[in-house]
Amino acid sequence: MKNILCKGFWGGLLLLLTLSASAQWNTYNMLQMGKNAIYFDDYVSAIDNFNNIIRIKPYLSEPYFFRGLAKMNLDDYEGAIADYTQAIDLNPNYFYAYMYRGIAYHNLRKFKEAMRDYNEAITLDPSDAYVYANRGITKAETGDYKGAEKDYSKSLMIDNKLLAAYLNRAIMREKLDDPEGAMADCNAAIKLNMFSDDAFGLRGYLWYKQKDYHNAIEDYNRALKANPKNKKILMSRAIVWYEMKKFPDALKDYGEIIKIDSTYIYAYYNRAMLRAEVGDYNNAISDLDKVVETNPDNILIYFNRGLLKMEIKDYAGAYEDFSESIRLYPDFVKAYLARAAVNNALQHYAAADEDHGRALAVMDRYRKMKEGDRNALVDTTENFQRLIDFNAREDKMRDVINGRVQDKNVIVSLRDIFCVQYLSLDSLRNGKVQYYNTHIMNYNQQHNYQPSLSLSNRKYRYPASFIEENIQQLSSKITQQPTADDYLLRGIFYMNSREYPKAIEDFMAVNELEPNHILALFNQANARMQMLDYIESIEDNTVEVIGEEKQVKRIIDYSQVLEGYRKCLEIDPAFIFALYNIGNVYVKSEKIDQAIEAYSEVIRQDKEFAEAYFNRGLLYIYTGRKAEANADLSKAGELGIIDAYNIIKRYCKEGND
Repeated sequence: MKNILCKGFWGGLLLLLTLSASAQWNTYNMLQMGKNAIYFDDYVSAIDNFNNIIRIKPYLSEPYFFRGLAKMNLDDYEGAIADYTQAIDLNPNYFYAYMYRGIAYHNLRKFKEAMRDYNEAITLDPSDAYVYANRGITKAETGDYKGAEKDYSKSLMIDNKLLAAYLNRAIMREKLDDPEGAMADCNAAIKLNMFSDDAFGLRGYLWYKQKDYHNAIEDYNRALKANPKNKKILMSRAIVWYEMKKFPDALKDYGEIIKIDSTYIYAYYNRAMLRAEVGDYNNAISDLDKVVETNPDNILIYFNRGLLKMEIKDYAGAYEDFSESIRLYPDFVKAYLARAAVNNALQHYAAADEDHGRALAVMDRYRKMKEGDRNALVDTTENFQRLIDFNAREDKMRDVINGRVQDKNVIVSLRDIFCVQYLSLDSLRNGKVQYYNTHIMNYNQQHNYQPSLSLSNRKYRYPASFIEENIQQLSSKITQQPTADDYLLRGIFYMNSREYPKAIEDFMAVNELEPNHILALFNQANARMQMLDYIESIEDNTVEVIGEEKQVKRIIDYSQVLEGYRKCLEIDPAFIFALYNIGNVYVKSEKIDQAIEAYSEVIRQDKEFAEAYFNRGLLYIYTGRKAEANADLSKAGELGIIDAYNIIKRYCKEGND
């Protein structure tokens, strides 16, 4: 069975298909569970399953291929490429690995590599329709429209029922000024599937291009019957309503889009422009306010909002918006002229003259630049386009503070420190324990798992009554006959209830009874760190300065924490949990390079330490090393940290800056 996923009918259709029966789905029964997970879109479980197969049979190519398929569905294209490459290394004739690696390269916009893989796949199997269709998509992206059309035609010669190939060829024919051929392809696609919103949508677009608005509306209506929530088609229909001067219908469609997706900025922007045209300035400004929330670097939003504010005589607001446009793009002539008009309205004549002069100076420099004067430095069209394009704004992570890497819209947390924790039967039922090590295993075996301890960075929260009861029992035992074990366990309970000073005292008592007790030393450092973080979270980081508040940057002293972790490493250099925690301390201290090195050393000692990959990946994003970030986050996801794939989708799709 072959399924097709489409990007959108006017942006090109990317064929992302599952495999046919000829791809040896049943060659190895042990792969079936992973394949089923892919079929039901449970990609994380699929990856976990293929990991287990790879550990047992690393010489099989199929688990790598299918794991790559699962990663690609999570937008982890770099990780997918690594797995497809491994599959090809094990089986150089693996047709599907070449084709899917080509798709992954295409999604990373590495078109040369994609073409190379598609060509190799065609050499291996020239009778597969999908590989020609996918190669056509890559050719279209590089501007080779004729070559793309030929590939789509070749695909259809092999299989004349490929809906997406008809639609893709229609797009190419429209670009090649063949509207009749494009329309014929749309008709063929509709004949194949009378319920295809993409087919009706594309044909509606072709009618629109021919200014046949009646037929365009008819086709958009048919498309929306098939898929009432297709935002692009609703947007397209709204544009046609606008051309037909049916403004209420257009406004209704924009409103419907926003009901479907309240974050769809294109609908807000278009509705704002239409509302402005009909004189509904206040609501137009409200729509642009929504756009600014997600596109704060777009100069046209501020400029247009400033013009609208002038219409309602909000000159102060207009002045701020024009000034923001100028700040983002210092050569924006129209913004200077608009601000000059505002200054005139406010009777700030000197400022108006100054802005008018700046506009003239920029225009003069443009004139000189066009005449060939290399000294006439003016901001480029490329920079201007970046500032007005909704799609060009790239989210950046900005601050590494208190263990968080964040940007304006999203906070991404580093994985927390590891601690020695008490495990009750209930906590064991809530999920698998992440890590064991020899010190924990020896302790648990010596005590016959009563109590049972774990090294984990999960938060185990027990009822207050449970903690209080255990603390009372341990305190009674300690009063009668103090032992290191009782102090250790009570300290763990004190940590859990955030009674950090008492926890530290108990861990110190352990080492008085049993010097160099690594578990107590480790948790003593952890308790100090958690105490500092807790104090920081509840204290007000502001001071009052002459009646106004001023933010104060607090410097936290983690020296005792680091000393405790280093003492653990002196006792046992292989106790990498202490080294990992040191990395987290460095992040909190904003020593990013040292944190990266600490996580790197953890990975050198344990190549399956997922949290170290995850945290290092975040820091790589912060320092602009996206390719390395992608590799680390892909590995973290592969090892079970699901959040890694969401970060890859948001920050790592385009490779290095």
